Amino acid sequence: MEEAPVSPRGAAIYYWGGDWGEEDDNAQTNNNGGNTTKAVNNEIEEETNYYANVYDSIFQKRNSFQHRRRCAVKFQLTLHDEGDANHWMFAPPPLPIIPDLSPPPTTEEKVADEVEEEVSIPEQPTTAVAVEESNDFADPNDFNAIPIIDLSQPKHVYAQQIGDACRNVGFFYIINHGVDQEVMEGVLEKSKEFFELDLESKLKVSSNGSGGTNGGGEDVAVDANEKKGYRGYFGIGGEDLENKDGTRDLNSEEGATKNSPKRTKGDMKEGVDYGLEIDNDDDARIKFFGKNIWPDGIAGFRKTLMKYQAELIGLSDKLLLALGQSLNDNPNGGEAVVAEDYFINSSRNPMCTLRLLHYPPTNEADKSQGCGAHTDYGLFTILQQDSIGGLQVRNNHRHWIDAKPLKGSFVINVGDMLSHWTNSVYSSTVHRVVSPSASGDRYSIPFFFNPDHDAVVKPLKSVVCADGSEKSGSNNDDGGDAKTALEILKARYEGTFQTSN
Repeated sequence: MEEAPVSPRGAAIYYWGGDWGEEDDNAQTNNNGGNTTKAVNNEIEEETNYYANVYDSIFQKRNSFQHRRRCAVKFQLTLHDEGDANHWMFAPPPLPIIPDLSPPPTTEEKVADEVEEEVSIPEQPTTAVAVEESNDFADPNDFNAIPIIDLSQPKHVYAQQIGDACRNVGFFYIINHGVDQEVMEGVLEKSKEFFELDLESKLKVSSNGSGGTNGGGEDVAVDANEKKGYRGYFGIGGEDLENKDGTRDLNSEEGATKNSPKRTKGDMKEGVDYGLEIDNDDDARIKFFGKNIWPDGIAGFRKTLMKYQAELIGLSDKLLLALGQSLNDNPNGGEAVVAEDYFINSSRNPMCTLRLLHYPPTNEADKSQGCGAHTDYGLFTILQQDSIGGLQVRNNHRHWIDAKPLKGSFVINVGDMLSHWTNSVYSSTVHRVVSPSASGDRYSIPFFFNPDHDAVVKPLKSVVCADGSEKSGSNNDDGGDAKTALEILKARYEGTFQTSN
């Protein structure tokens, strides 16, 4: 009878064939000069005899049993079988991600995509979407979104984008503009502190005599003979931007008739205006606007506002150069319309107004408009909004487009002065502010930038339109008449403030 297995490994060799392997033989021979092998062999012999006796005692009782060693089986495991394709361990590696090298979509393609499906503004948006849903927004000759322009791009790139936005929309956002978020938030906080003052304290810094109301409907008058200029505080209803005197007759444009319901006189907002600090009383800006009047009891108010204004003066210079370059973007080629520094050379002593605005909440029964439909007076406006929103821009189909707040951005819009200067090729677009609901107050900070008081604003001889055609000054509705920047502002201020001096 053959020997029985003596150990697990020995049993494997016994039943399936093979040997200990070369490494094991060498190890057994070399360790301790061969004593290990002798000891192992003795152990194997003892175990063999033991199991042989046990097997014999059991199986000899059964004549049918005869222990035979199984034949050795040679086999090989394959690396894969039929089920491996569905096993996660054998899944093929993912394909490499191939970047999209296609050119970015045009403005028209973006608009078409947004019309096909409703898209909300992401954290890093590219446009602000329309308020109303209408098939009219599919019109390629109209806009349904406000473009966002990144000023970290090369200047010739964002200058061209600014030109396109001015021709087609009249509004655009700017991001990566260089003004620190801390500076922006600081002036917004000081604005809230100012409007938390009682009305009497706010009226102490009023200079235009507009007075206004105390928020509860009572008129509060300020003697216009004691105050001069347009700096300082104006109360709720003190400015009426839907007043047609000195402005576009937007009531007629909207189809208003004598029987149309009258809205509350004046805008449902209060504000305070500040300009550059000028010591020369004979300066034309001081004679018209007056001097800044600062409130008491708000620590760091003046310093915060002046720092913010200085930052926006620098940003305005950047925009002025871009506007000059944008006018020379002629797809048909040809000579430059103006030098790149054309506008900046006319704005070395600019007439600027930094305005803090507060729109109190209203209920649904109150039909007052936060800010009536209007166009801005001057060259352009740099606007900072809070998170409440309410600014809306009217397109050519008379639909209102929502200019939603985008943190860290500014909203830029073309004013009447720049529109006049460019033969109306750059659009001074109608906009308004809807009063916030009863859930909260709205705060915004527009910065109105205007050129020097004696800068001559005259339609340029030739400006390239959005369709590539050219428009000359001789064809302008104003007949090419020249006006100074101060003359334009005087007419607009006298037409919008309820009490003028």
